[in-house]
Amino acid sequence: MLKHVALLALLLPLSAPMHATPSPANDEAQIRAARAFSNQSIKRRNLLGVGNSLAENFVAVVGDGSFVPSRAAYLKLFQQDFNSPKTSIRYERITDTVQVSTAHPIAAEQGHWIGTDANGNVAYTGTYMAMWERSKGGWKLRSELYVTLAHH
Repeated sequence: MLKHVALLALLLPLSAPMHATPSPANDEAQIRAARAFSNQSIKRRNLLGVGNSLAENFVAVVGDGSFVPSRAAYLKLFQQDFNSPKTSIRYERITDTVQVSTAHPIAAEQGHWIGTDANGNVAYTGTYMAMWERSKGGWKLRSELYVTLAHH
């Protein structure tokens, strides 16, 4: 019996998931990579890619102050934009800072955003704040708050 326990103890680390050890620097890099993937998904009109970064309980307040109560409602807004490429605004979020909580499995992202029209002209700019949460599937957006500061 002791041999089996010793063998199990040796094999257990091999069967553990090969995830990077959580650390503030590693967590920040993962969040920045998830944001970059989300931006690329918007650029490519990839709704599944946009949804990949969102937690199931995601909520948002968009640039004009409207509340978006769910992940599904947020994705519906993107789908409407993707369906109208000649009149929609493409959004890019630029991360300025990421702070990882030492108290909870969450992080704060702050940055600015740019909305460009179909011709590539800047139409709107603003600032944003996002809450990320660490889950089994990696870092996911729990909530976002956007503020439109300028119409160009």
